[in-house]
Amino acid sequence: MGILIDGKWMDDAAVPRTKNGSFDRKPSAIREFITADGSSWFEADAGRYHLYVSLACPWAHRTLIFRALKKLEDVISVSVVDWHMTDEGWHFSTRDGAIPDPINQANYLRDIYVASHADYTGRVSVPVLWDKKTSRIVNNESSEIIRMLNTEFNALTE
Repeated sequence: MGILIDGKWMDDAAVPRTKNGSFDRKPSAIREFITADGSSWFEADAGRYHLYVSLACPWAHRTLIFRALKKLEDVISVSVVDWHMTDEGWHFSTRDGAIPDPINQANYLRDIYVASHADYTGRVSVPVLWDKKTSRIVNNESSEIIRMLNTEFNALTE
């Protein structure tokens, strides 16, 4: 798998490594928050957000589970990348289990990152919580997405 550097897809040779050659995973880079009270750029609204996941990723999978437990299926839409990650990264397909991207009509998840942050540098990971109103990624850290789903959307499911 490759990496985005200044918004350009690079192969594995460009992936940062430690001195001993092992992969050095950086923390999630996009970490904005949705709030129910409107105290952030991102307010909790039904139909405003879209979740990009992979069923092959346990961190992304848990956001899907939480979306179902909180009964947010009608509030937050979803796309599922193909389970098989290629050298080109996560991609959208029509294979069983995959759900193509109806929001940005992207072929690759990296297209979503670049649409949001044209000069993004880092791994292209799932899950991704996308704001349809601002055409930006809100957050790509599963634990924080779960926290938002747990609290900020409560008024929309009562």
